[in-house]
Amino acid sequence: MGGESAYLHELAETVGPRPATTDAEARAADFIQGAFRARGLDIERQEFECPRTLSWAFIVYFLLTGAAAAASLRFTLPALVVGILAAFLLWSELETRWGLSAILPKGPSQNVVGKHVPRTFRGERARKIIVVAHYDSPKASLAFSPGLVRNRTLLGALTRWVTYIVPVLVLLQIALVQFKVQKPLWYITLVVAAYLLIPLVIELHHGLFAKATVGANDNASGVAAMLGVMEQLLPEPEAGFETIAMPPIRHAEEDAWAADVVPEDSLLTYTPASVEPRLTPADFDDVDWDEGAEPSRNQAALDFDEAEGAEAPRRSSAERKAPEHDEGEKKRGVRDWLGLGGDFDVRKEGSKIGSWDQFPEEEDDEDFGWKGGAAGEDFDDPDFASSEAARIRRRVTTGIDRELAEKEVWFVATGSEDVGAWGMRAFIDENREELRDAFIINVHDVGGGNVCYVSAEGMARHHHCDRRLMSAAKRVVRENELPYRAVALDASVTDATAALVRGFRAMSITGFDINGRVPNRSWHTDVPDAVQADTVEKAADFVTRIIRDL
Repeated sequence: MGGESAYLHELAETVGPRPATTDAEARAADFIQGAFRARGLDIERQEFECPRTLSWAFIVYFLLTGAAAAASLRFTLPALVVGILAAFLLWSELETRWGLSAILPKGPSQNVVGKHVPRTFRGERARKIIVVAHYDSPKASLAFSPGLVRNRTLLGALTRWVTYIVPVLVLLQIALVQFKVQKPLWYITLVVAAYLLIPLVIELHHGLFAKATVGANDNASGVAAMLGVMEQLLPEPEAGFETIAMPPIRHAEEDAWAADVVPEDSLLTYTPASVEPRLTPADFDDVDWDEGAEPSRNQAALDFDEAEGAEAPRRSSAERKAPEHDEGEKKRGVRDWLGLGGDFDVRKEGSKIGSWDQFPEEEDDEDFGWKGGAAGEDFDDPDFASSEAARIRRRVTTGIDRELAEKEVWFVATGSEDVGAWGMRAFIDENREELRDAFIINVHDVGGGNVCYVSAEGMARHHHCDRRLMSAAKRVVRENELPYRAVALDASVTDATAALVRGFRAMSITGFDINGRVPNRSWHTDVPDAVQADTVEKAADFVTRIIRDL
C-alpha cells in the first residue's frame, strides 16, 4: 500500500478522533485540502452549520411515542396526533430530510471539494463523476458494541416499526371504542411502546457519555481510497516549473538608467547578444525572391560598441532597397519551388479534374485521406463535425488514459456525515444543478473485509443505487475477474443515501466482513492496526476502474 497508508495514518493517528463540528474535524479538512492542492486541483471549501449529534432528536421521538401510548387511554385523540407526529419526524430524520435536528444547537463544519476539469472542445461535455468520502469519525455507540452489533439490524428495524405501530394501535382504540376493547388495546400499546426503552438508553449513553473513535475504518479508509483515486488520475507534479525560453531583449544604456536598476557609480559595458536578432517588416525590403535568393539577416538590429556602448546608425531606406527583378523571373521561381514545369496550364489541369470529388484519397491512411473539401454522404448528419473531431482527437491522443483524463472528476471530502449526512446535504444544496447528470461514488468504510458495491441502502426505506453505476461495477468485476459482489447495506445512512433520497445517481463502495457487517464500525476497536491495507488499495483501484468504464 502506498500513499493510501500515509493518508490513513495522518487522519487516524496524527489528527485522531474527528467528531462533527469540532476543531479536530477542521484540522482533518485542512490536511485533505493540502492533499488536493498538492495535485493541482481546483479547490473549494464549503462552510455550513449542523447539529453536533442526532441523539437528542431520537430521544425526543421515543419519548413522544411513549407519551402517546401512555396517554391514549384518556386522551385518545391528542395521543393519536402526537404518535403520528413522532412517527413522521423519525421517518423524515432517517431519510435525511427534515426533523428536530434542524432546530437543535449547531456547530461549524465544512466540505472540501477538489475539481479536475479537463479541457473540452466547443460543443463537447465531459462526463462528470463525484467521488465522495466523509472524514469525520463517529462516537462509539452501544448499538455497535460486541454484545449488540450482531443484532443491530433487528434492533433498528424494531425501533422504527414500534414507532410506526403505536399510532396505529391508538387509532384502533378509537375505532373499536364501542366494543369495549379500549383498555386491552391500551395495555398492548404500552407493551409495544416499552421496547423503545432499549434505543432510549442507547441514545442517552451516546449523547452523554460516548467518546469519538479514531475512525481508522470509519472513515479514514474511505478518504485514503479517494485520495488514491486522485493519485491515479493526476500524476505527481514535477518539482518546479518549466518556462518557455524567451530570447533576451537588448536595451540601450538610457533604458537601464530609466528603469532604476543600475547601482550608482556603475560603468555599463555592452557585449554582443548570444541570440539571433529579431526581424522587423522593414528588413524584408531587401529580399530577393528570385530562384536561389535567401533572406538576409536582420540589418536593423542594434549594434553596440563594446567600449563606449554607442548605437550603430540605421541604414537609410534607400540603402535597404533591394534591386528590382523582372516579373517573369519571379513567376519562374515560384513554379520551380512548387515543382511545376514551364508548360503547366492551370485552366487545362482544372478542367481535367472536373470537381473536388475527383481528388483521390491518400492510400496510406484511410481515416485521414484527402477529401478534397467534400463531406460525402455524412454531410447531412448534424453530428458529423463533432464526431469527426472526436475521432481525430482519439487518433492523436493514442497512449493517453483518456477514460480518466477526459472525465471531469470532483473529489468531495464531506464533514458531519455521522450526524445525518449533513455535509452531503449541504454539498447537494449548493451544487444541485451541476449534479443533475453526474455519477456519485461514495467510498465508505473500506478498511476491512471484502470490497463490495452496495445495491441498496437506507434506514427508513431501501433506496436502490443507480442502474448505470451498478452496470459499470458489474462489468468491471466481470472483465477483470474480481472477487467483488453486490450487497445491500441495511440500517445505515451514508452520503450516498442522502444523494439517492434527493433523486441523484449514486452508489456506495464498502467493505464487509464474513458476517456481512462493516468491521469495527462505530466502536473503540476502529484503530489503524485493525485496517487491512490491501482492502483500501483494492477499493481505490476498483473506483478508478469504474470511472474509466463510465
